[in-house]
Amino acid sequence: MRTFAIIMMAAVLAAVAVVGYGLFNTTLQVIGKDLQVFSAAEKPAEFEQLRTMVERNALIGTHLKSGELGSAENYQYRVYTLRVKNPGLVDARMTEIQIAPLGSDVLYYGEEGEVVIEAGKTRDIWCVLLTEGQTHNVRDFHITYYLWGTPHEVKFTYDDTI
Repeated sequence: MRTFAIIMMAAVLAAVAVVGYGLFNTTLQVIGKDLQVFSAAEKPAEFEQLRTMVERNALIGTHLKSGELGSAENYQYRVYTLRVKNPGLVDARMTEIQIAPLGSDVLYYGEEGEVVIEAGKTRDIWCVLLTEGQTHNVRDFHITYYLWGTPHEVKFTYDDTI
């Protein structure tokens, strides 16, 4: 009987340790992996498709400035890739990147469909930002996600000037 009590006590302590680890590791870890900057004039077909989607209100993303897009020479694409690690024990569901816009930002969009970052895994997620004119690359990102049906958010600043 004494051996059974010791085994049960160890099992309870192990269960409490696992639950405690799961509760205290609910924050995703984010690092900036890559940034590609290029003129919209370098990809005219892609820009025309984007212009058509904006005109038809069919953009699956966030349009930050009202009105139609001008000439492709006036715009730049910035493709941010963030590496996100989920150290917890539960999958991070519906992960989404949102950008805190600057005055020169026109629109942004990311991956389509549900983005899931599995427990204990790392995944790269990307976001395309269309800017007007020349601007710097520093941006604040808000990564939102759900754990156990509860919303969470992580703020990350991409700064390539450091």
